[in-house]
Amino acid sequence: MVRLAKFNDDTFVQAAIEVAATCGVAAVSMAAIASKAGAPMGSVYHRFGSRSEVLARAWLRAKSGLRQAVEPHWQSGRTWPGVQALLGWCREHPLHARFLLQCEDHPPIDEALAEPWRQRLEDEQLALEQAFEQVVRHCTRHGGSEAGQAQTMGTLLRFALLDSPLALARPYLAQGREVPAGAEALLRTSHAALCPWSMLQTQDDEPDASVSTSLPSMAPALAHAEPTPVRSATH
Repeated sequence: MVRLAKFNDDTFVQAAIEVAATCGVAAVSMAAIASKAGAPMGSVYHRFGSRSEVLARAWLRAKSGLRQAVEPHWQSGRTWPGVQALLGWCREHPLHARFLLQCEDHPPIDEALAEPWRQRLEDEQLALEQAFEQVVRHCTRHGGSEAGQAQTMGTLLRFALLDSPLALARPYLAQGREVPAGAEALLRTSHAALCPWSMLQTQDDEPDASVSTSLPSMAPALAHAEPTPVRSATH
């Protein structure tokens, strides 16, 4: 009779996320992961070459989940559904969101992390950046902006799609509280002002190019603001 393993890789990756979310990334150790999973520490070392590998895999799980939530909307230029998807992901995966809030471009890793895992971290971050570039191009084309205003559009969308909703969600996540149901209502008015064409879309519609969708009056000011990289949007 085949003996089934009591613990698997996913068990320990999730344990690392939970330790980081509740105690901070610095508290993540092989011993802490084993304790959280209720497993012998040898089981962790048997599956992972280092603490950095566990953190890398935890980051990939959380980051890919965030990207998959917003990517379909960004790719088709649906900015408001993208905001809703981001907040929905924070509610459904609060521990993953809290973990990402503590990491910048990537999890804290050291030289012990093998090159294939480093490449996977870079590839995942690049996938998010490419999705954001798609929404910028889409909205620049359909939002009535000149090609030279693409940078302004990028800054505006960074604020509307990432900075603003995450600023609202951050204190609730940090305190272990659910992002309130009224969050969307608080953001909707400002989003309509920043991205007026987006409020005329349905889930299956393209933006209506016949509607006046020039950049809002605050866009020139945003153009001179220091842009926030997409790779830093979750911290």
